[in-house]
Amino acid sequence: MNNFIQRLLVALIGIPIILGAAIAGGIWFFLLVQVIAVGVLYEFYRLAEKKETHPQYIIGLAALTGILIYFAYQTLADVFRYEYRISDEIEFIATIGLFFILLSIVYELYRHKGSSFLNIGTTMFGVLYVGLGLGTFIGLRELFDSGAIIILILLSIWVCDTAAYLGGKAIGKHKLYTAISPNKTVEGASFGLVFAVITSVVCKYIFAGELALHDAVVIGLIVGVVGQIGDLAESMLKRDAGVKDSSAFFPGHGGFLDRFDSILFVSPAVYLYVITGTIF
Repeated sequence: MNNFIQRLLVALIGIPIILGAAIAGGIWFFLLVQVIAVGVLYEFYRLAEKKETHPQYIIGLAALTGILIYFAYQTLADVFRYEYRISDEIEFIATIGLFFILLSIVYELYRHKGSSFLNIGTTMFGVLYVGLGLGTFIGLRELFDSGAIIILILLSIWVCDTAAYLGGKAIGKHKLYTAISPNKTVEGASFGLVFAVITSVVCKYIFAGELALHDAVVIGLIVGVVGQIGDLAESMLKRDAGVKDSSAFFPGHGGFLDRFDSILFVSPAVYLYVITGTIF
């Protein structure tokens, strides 16, 4: 009961903040995602340290911020009244990427702590894993006039997780991936997939009318399939690090990485679908 109350209180506080920022967009959504991204990357590096690697925290967090700025370029250009040009984006991401890669290598020359290969690789992988996962979340908000697609994705993920849990508890018999997550079942995953699509379609008719029906179905499928893969991927990292939760930051919910693991996979897939018409 105490755990349930903790989870409920966190949800009652956190959900309105996230949905409010999604609706407001602009600098507010950027700042919220920036805070979440810093929390996720910090926890990722903490997990990596349990495998005797030594991530470069400051360089990684700075590079992460650079990627998020890239996806929020239009918003920040408006805030600082800078004349926006698409060519500036390309120049910026190329420059920032090269700068931080070289900086990471130079830092290891003088660090002499553990394996340079592992330290640089872990640092940069974390930046890409979190930066592209949450950077594209900002990018999706930038592509639409409202926060409808962000709210649709979030609601679909939340319903998918809940349906997978309840479906697995009720009729789950066949294990999905015992080596990584022994409690997940094929039946539960199927429930999650079906209800993710249903939620996405319902959202389309309630508040996301700019999406075509087939777009809502595809996004629901992405959430139901790719989102659950993202959850398994995070479970793999935690199991390898020998921990149950990435942290205890959110009472009853775990850490940032626990709460936003699905978005790290769903957001890039939906972003690619939106800008190209296909995820393949």
